Amino acid sequence: MAERISGREAEVLAALGSRLSNAQIANRLHVSVRTVESHVSSLLRKYGVADRWALAELARSEAPEPGRVIGLPASATTFVGRDAERADVLAALADARLVTLLGPGGVGKTRLAAVVAADAGALFPSGGAFVDLVPVRDGFVARAAATALGVTEGSHQPLADAVAARLGTGRSLLLLDNCEHVIDEAAGFAERILAACPGTRVLVTSRERLGVPGERSVPISPLPGSDAEALFHDRALAADPRFVADPAVVAGLCARLDGIPLAIELAAARGASLGATGLLAALEDALRLLSGGRGGDERHRSLRAVLSWSHDLLDDEEKALFRRLGVFAGAFDMDAAAAVGGDRAGVADLLGRLVDKSLVVHLRGRVSRWRLLETVRVFARAQLSAAGEEDEIEARHLRWAAAAASGLEKRLGDPEWREDFDAMAADLRSALAASGGPGEVTHRLAAALAHLTFARRHLLESFAHYRTAAAMAPHAVAAAADLRAGAGCAHVSTTSNQQVFELLLEAAEQARRAGGTGAAGPSTWRARWRRRAGSRRRSRKRFPVTVCSGCSTTRSTTPMAATIRSWRRASPWHGRGWTDPPWAHRTPTARRGPSPPPGPPRTRC
Repeated sequence: MAERISGREAEVLAALGSRLSNAQIANRLHVSVRTVESHVSSLLRKYGVADRWALAELARSEAPEPGRVIGLPASATTFVGRDAERADVLAALADARLVTLLGPGGVGKTRLAAVVAADAGALFPSGGAFVDLVPVRDGFVARAAATALGVTEGSHQPLADAVAARLGTGRSLLLLDNCEHVIDEAAGFAERILAACPGTRVLVTSRERLGVPGERSVPISPLPGSDAEALFHDRALAADPRFVADPAVVAGLCARLDGIPLAIELAAARGASLGATGLLAALEDALRLLSGGRGGDERHRSLRAVLSWSHDLLDDEEKALFRRLGVFAGAFDMDAAAAVGGDRAGVADLLGRLVDKSLVVHLRGRVSRWRLLETVRVFARAQLSAAGEEDEIEARHLRWAAAAASGLEKRLGDPEWREDFDAMAADLRSALAASGGPGEVTHRLAAALAHLTFARRHLLESFAHYRTAAAMAPHAVAAAADLRAGAGCAHVSTTSNQQVFELLLEAAEQARRAGGTGAAGPSTWRARWRRRAGSRRRSRKRFPVTVCSGCSTTRSTTPMAATIRSWRRASPWHGRGWTDPPWAHRTPTARRGPSPPPGPPRTRC
């Protein structure tokens, strides 16, 4: 039994388990090399082992329990090669607080980063999170990180600050994956986290540097010959255990693929049907057809050639579904795939075939979902445009998004609705952004997305969606009145009383123009405002009552009522006089139907 070790010795032991040198450990722990040597000698004596390598073997069982990096993507395949790169990235994380893995699409940056994060768990006892930025648009980087860490939006705290508060001062790892399309925002977010969290390391994958001071770049190159060939054999044998090939042919094939892991995996998936020699011949034909391309560097042209070649081997039905799946910004379930691709039974079969050919990734969980890797998705989207189907498939995507959002509204009381909303949120947002203008379906999606983000406590986003819905409402006066009243309620925690009051006056005025003569006219709202919000001492507790007074949602079954109940349970005002907004009891038909409502309901004072 080893003697009791100190906290600093436990940190040194954990670092030894990650194969760091004494100099790297000293830099990581901010001590001298001589101090590290002293701790290593003490550990050797206490454990009674001969050298530091024996200590490294003991590290996993004896070191403090490592933190868990949340959300690391699981993989059903083995990780092949990259031993030198793994060591380089671990060393970089020991020396620098921001490390960026640089390389072209398909080179394996995400997989390497996930493996390193798992390797380095002992170095980050406070844990961390993997943040997938592929489906994220500008303005949502902090939101994605908050969702990954389980952080909810506060009343007066920016999301980046809330994320920083969750990470705290402990040693943690934040992995930002695929930053290139939101590079400026990702850079600003990373810089803010590094400034606020002295113990946090940020690991980034991108096609370009973030440009943040102190950033350490680790270029990720294509696989060298031996590793590329090992990867091809591993994936080909997974597809067909009887696969055999001449090593020289495999070497030639991997050389033609430039050692790009994505390209190799796509090729290996066809090994069972074509064999290595047939693969090489087919690939050479495809490269010859695409040799005139000018865009991008040679490596990117080679990857496009592989994708084009793999696409050309699909039958017409597979091609049609593949290009239509390119409309999805994130993961999608079977219903979503059927909505853009055709009947469910046919899509299920075709989707399985695309998974088998490594063009689509199957994500297993409570609900089966699928996704296209970003490089593959961009290629599929280009094929959709070339086929002249972009407008039609975007319209199908919009109709699916509106129906899916409406379905989620009805499930606001279910325990799984948040998980399902987070999984499809990127596509709901992208469908709304691509909708192109007013219309009944667009309005339905905007209104539902406003309600859902309100219930999810994404208050500023909810406010923006309410305003969008008001602008796109097909029955402008009545619908805008309801939705702008909703905007005032959604914005209540994050804006000034005066702005909310003005929104509610606007809603009341529009209701009056629609023919309503109820108690919610402008003069009534103004009187209630003066009576209930006039006292600064009482306004903090009573302001929700002021702007959201109305009929109770206790027994109402409408989606909006469920939204309010969900929000109310999590609200700091719960149990302090909160009552429900005047529109909460109305049915979707009353909010959106062909005839305007008779006016705001009676309210109680």
